[in-house]
Amino acid sequence: MRNVFLTMCFLMGYWLQGCAYYVYDTHTAYGLNRVDAEEYLGPIDTGYDSPITSPVLSFDNGVQVKFMIPGVYNYPRKKTGIDYLDDINIEIFITSRKEGISLDVQNMVLDQYRTGRKTPLRFLEKKRYPSLEKGKEGVLVCRYSELSEEAFSDFYQGERIELPYRETDLSLVKVGMLRVDPDILCGELVAMNINFFGDDGYFTINLPFIDDSGRKEYTVYFYPVGIRYTMK
Repeated sequence: MRNVFLTMCFLMGYWLQGCAYYVYDTHTAYGLNRVDAEEYLGPIDTGYDSPITSPVLSFDNGVQVKFMIPGVYNYPRKKTGIDYLDDINIEIFITSRKEGISLDVQNMVLDQYRTGRKTPLRFLEKKRYPSLEKGKEGVLVCRYSELSEEAFSDFYQGERIELPYRETDLSLVKVGMLRVDPDILCGELVAMNINFFGDDGYFTINLPFIDDSGRKEYTVYFYPVGIRYTMK
């Protein structure tokens, strides 16, 4: 039936000014509670400002974090000929409302608990360089040092990285300022040779932090959600 409808839209396009139809998609959502069934959420906003697929999480140690995961990872991998597209790159923005907290970057694990697969995560720090965007020359933004294969695998080598302290809540930062704000650490969590298709889309990431009182670990639960949007 859906194919028939799309065909009708195509044919009617000769006489009508456009034909709208729904496109159904899957994205990754996350939170502090485990979700064990994919839920169809209907038409929702996705992207950096989505309260479903990209919320700000606040931990009781003062750390705040925000992730961004491209929807392409929720589908079977296709042979691209480009090796780094076979790996998972989860963009992360992280900061702390308390001083003196570090992220233990050598002991993060992505656990696809339905399929029993655990994959070490590596941290790819994006440092601030002058923007390459037209009209924003000179503005320092988080980005790769260069667009090269070496830059995509320039992983952080230290055991821990100190989180920047900020006085205001991360949720108050506008989307366009996430890469500009100097009080936000931004980068990517990279897992090799996996994706989030099917049962692999249910997973956790552990985030271990270290401060003067010791080490404390938090778990974030990730799961697929069904969405739709309108195409014309």
